[in-house]
Amino acid sequence: MKNKQNEYYTTRNDFVGRYIEIKGSGNFSSEKKRLRTVEDGLLKTFVKSFWVRYWMSTSQIVMQLVFQAVFFIVGGLAVLRGNITIGFFSIVLQYFGQLLNSVDQIFGIAIGTEKYHASLTRMKRIFDIAADKNGDRPISSVRAIDINNFNIKMFPESKKDSKMFYSQDLSCSFENPGLYVISGDNGIGKSTFVRTITRIYQPKLRGSVLINGLDVNKIDMDALRQKEMGFLFQDVPSPHITVREYLSDLERNGFLNDLKESRPFLNVYFSDVFNLADIYEKKVDVLSSGELQLVRLLAALGKKDASMYILDEPTANIYPQIRSAVICLLQELGKSKLIITISHDEHLIGLGKSIVME
Repeated sequence: MKNKQNEYYTTRNDFVGRYIEIKGSGNFSSEKKRLRTVEDGLLKTFVKSFWVRYWMSTSQIVMQLVFQAVFFIVGGLAVLRGNITIGFFSIVLQYFGQLLNSVDQIFGIAIGTEKYHASLTRMKRIFDIAADKNGDRPISSVRAIDINNFNIKMFPESKKDSKMFYSQDLSCSFENPGLYVISGDNGIGKSTFVRTITRIYQPKLRGSVLINGLDVNKIDMDALRQKEMGFLFQDVPSPHITVREYLSDLERNGFLNDLKESRPFLNVYFSDVFNLADIYEKKVDVLSSGELQLVRLLAALGKKDASMYILDEPTANIYPQIRSAVICLLQELGKSKLIITISHDEHLIGLGKSIVME
């Protein structure tokens, strides 16, 4: 039972911790299915464990009840007849106290059940949180993103406090194809910016975000992210699954086979410094920081039909020997795709179209 619980909580925490990544990649259904499979296994084990414990405890209580009842009746009659003393009968009363303790155990089960219902109610409230707002206008590909006087309202429900997230409104444009690099101090809100314009985050906004000239609120962003956008996130926990499982979507869409036909990808993923085949059966959460970064980057770029990629610190923790190869890969992709990166890498900043957040 403990093993199943640990497996479930680990999988669930992976799911919640990686929700941003899952939402960005659009593989919510497969991740939810994996979580449901583990959950069903826990439920079956829980039901089996419950009935075993129930019948064992019930049998124990019944046996104690019958034994103590018989002992009490026989002892009581023996006192009335003068066959035993009151002192001996007090022993019988002690057994009767044990009987009451058994009754308390029954009430303990009832209390535990109420705790379970309380926890279930809290979980339902969490799962009943309203779904994200999503438009219904389909877009086949991302040609341009225009940001006009953009800012985030920090206290949208308050009429008194109109404080904004950024010190000044943001305006910029991204054209497809092209390589763009967003830079700025840590904590200034670069990741929040890209997650908001792609509607992963949905705070109250000032200004407008237009994709292909359409207001982002009117676009079916769920479908757009799933089909047309690849994401690399930095602050997402690593799942306890193998690299093979983590890249299973790439295997299904044939990207891993195509990988070996591309020189820029070969220079990164099948080089003397790093070879994807060597870590394919390793767990993702035990990879080194450099290996993990390359695997996550590959997962993002693995949407081969996507028209744009948003990459948060794509060269961070990368082996110095192949950092230039990674940058060359991004440059090559930028010739046919829209690549938006967040980076402090001076070499990458110098090669892309720079947007500095202050």
